[in-house]
Amino acid sequence: MQRFALSVVMTSVLGLAAYTFSGAQPPARGPEGQRPRGGPGAGVALLRGADLTEEQKAAIKAIREAEQPTAEGPSVEARLRRDLQAEVFADSPDVQKIASLQQQLAESQSARLARQIATDQKIAQVLTAEQRAKIRERLAQAPSDRRGPRPQGQGARR
Repeated sequence: MQRFALSVVMTSVLGLAAYTFSGAQPPARGPEGQRPRGGPGAGVALLRGADLTEEQKAAIKAIREAEQPTAEGPSVEARLRRDLQAEVFADSPDVQKIASLQQQLAESQSARLARQIATDQKIAQVLTAEQRAKIRERLAQAPSDRRGPRPQGQGARR
């Protein structure tokens, strides 16, 4: 049991260290400290080329506003991440508490993803078949890994 606890703690520490040293940055905060909406589905950038009517724009805006989180202060995920990191770096980490926080964080992220998908499905219903086809075409042409290196000759930074 002690060997298992040590391996869990070491894995967590190494994972957090790798994340920190990789230069990973959290998404920039927008107005009122909220993170910009991102993730799967029809984001603002995908909808730009869809030639939306004014009625569609109003409907999509209403959908997004209805789905906006109303809570102020740090998100549940941010609090869970902070608590998890504090426990991992404690003088004597509680392996069960780490596992519990990890599970809570996974459930919170899963719930957020489900909300994003539900919102995207509502938005998709506002679009015409041609607009959805145009978005699918743009998705098919988009690079699959935006964080990876860019191919040479396609705007690679030096």
